[in-house]
Amino acid sequence: MSEQSITYSLEPFDPAGHRFRVVMTIPRPDPAGQVVSLPAWIPGSYLIRDFARHIEAIDARAGATRLAVTKSGNHSWRIAPCVGPLQITTVVYAWDLSVRGAHLDESHGFFNGTSVFLQPRGAERLPCRVTLLPAPPPLRWRVYTSLPMTDRRLPGGDGFGEYRAANYDALIDHPVEMGTPKVIRFTACGAPHELVFTGLAPNLDLKRIAGDVRRICEAQIRFFEPQTHHAPFLDSSDRYVFMTVLTADGYGGLEHRASTALMASRNDLPVAGCAKAPDGYQTFLGLVSHEYFHTWNVKRIKPAAFAPYDLSRENHTRLLWIFEGFTSYYDDLLLLRSGVVDRKDYLRILGKQISSVLASPGRHKQSVADSSFDAWTRYYKQDENSPNAIVSYYTKGSLVALGLDLTIRERTAGVRSLDDVMRLMWDRYGRDFYAGAGKGLPERAFPALVREATGVDVAHELRRWAYGTEDVPLARLLATQHIALRLKADTTRPSLGARVRSQGDHLTLASVTQDGAAHRGGLSAHDALVAIDGIRVGAMPAALDTLLARYQAGDTVRVHVFRRDELREFKVTLAAPPATDCVFEDMPAGSST
Repeated sequence: MSEQSITYSLEPFDPAGHRFRVVMTIPRPDPAGQVVSLPAWIPGSYLIRDFARHIEAIDARAGATRLAVTKSGNHSWRIAPCVGPLQITTVVYAWDLSVRGAHLDESHGFFNGTSVFLQPRGAERLPCRVTLLPAPPPLRWRVYTSLPMTDRRLPGGDGFGEYRAANYDALIDHPVEMGTPKVIRFTACGAPHELVFTGLAPNLDLKRIAGDVRRICEAQIRFFEPQTHHAPFLDSSDRYVFMTVLTADGYGGLEHRASTALMASRNDLPVAGCAKAPDGYQTFLGLVSHEYFHTWNVKRIKPAAFAPYDLSRENHTRLLWIFEGFTSYYDDLLLLRSGVVDRKDYLRILGKQISSVLASPGRHKQSVADSSFDAWTRYYKQDENSPNAIVSYYTKGSLVALGLDLTIRERTAGVRSLDDVMRLMWDRYGRDFYAGAGKGLPERAFPALVREATGVDVAHELRRWAYGTEDVPLARLLATQHIALRLKADTTRPSLGARVRSQGDHLTLASVTQDGAAHRGGLSAHDALVAIDGIRVGAMPAALDTLLARYQAGDTVRVHVFRRDELREFKVTLAAPPATDCVFEDMPAGSST
């Protein structure tokens, strides 16, 4: 071990109490008093998370001398001056079952480095070593992580022992799972991959999942490296690890440089012996594809604002519509290109994306560039009015990508596409990012990059679609590819103009669409529906649908609601159902205009 390495040890010493013990050693602390901090947020999830609130105890010593520890900020501490080595011990409460934090109980342990490893101010670039210690008996767990392991292994061959990272940024970019999960391994373009499933899921069809995920991974590796088929994570890790926690209804993912943390519903995954996969399986594969695509687009191709990250505060960029939106476009497109879904399924998925954007009035008020900048305060802090006020840089960003792709294909007669832009970004900003180049995409560089890669000037389109609030003209653009798009209502029932959710024995308005029937009639979000024209509204959305089916658009109904503890009555004129459902049809050749 190098004398100049920052070392850590982590022990899941109290699974029942959900506590990790972490010991950090700084060989040469700052003689003026060492400052340490815990990141305020985790890259990929753009919200201040205040992980430091989970540190229950912190103790600092130099040899046998205990040192004063003073909180110096929301996320930082200052240690009294000393001559090294300085040893800092923390106890971290880990009861966040998400892809962002840390979780520990008798069934497993999982953590992101941002939740457990203190950052040594002024020494962030030094190499790091971390020793993972086993849980107390009788637990017999194994370790799963993309962190490279050294030759310092604890007895038992179960992955406990010492791991290495080039610096603090690398250390926190490899989450760790420990437990007794279901595991299957495969290679994609020669690169080892692991699928790790934690949680109860009887008869999981691991072989089918691994086969489908392998096809997705190979399609993406070949997309970015059509000549070499080289997986980028092999430059610093010996494998890629998908860590999935299975619950009844979980969904989410967070990308890392050689792994991803996922949450999924066990009911979305195929069962061994059943030929038909659940309807939600394509959703799971889309999530896998999205997070894996981030291996290139976000983890290596980054906005300049993220190179490097400042983990103490918000890092603003107006480019998340490229890094998340384009990823949302390619995650489904590469399902199609890999053969995991067919053309019909792809168009169905695309139609849901389009419908989602069209159902959000906020797209007329906020651009995806502004949505990117406001991620910290608006997208990740949504309330009942958010559908009316903001737009998703994921969903509309994916439609901007589709619009650009179709525009480039049209203007180059199919010779160029958005693929060429992505590969140029990879060549210029991504491939050598961790090899010392370390520069990100400047805020204003993208239009020129598109022109360089394709010869097409899309500055006008970007001003309207990404930096303005115009809808992408998808019907016209799809027609250039001989695909007709039309919109229709997905029901004949009149519309109340509100989203509802079950809450106890009532159906509650989760949000009210601006200028919709409910809004014009005076109803508000959080109102609990009681009755329509004297007929009780049940607690399930189907009950409301049944009631509304008795009416026509233009009918006026009496709606009784509880607003807080007050019974109110409103007269609501029902509207026609919105035409947001997408229908795709093939057009005869020559009829694209």
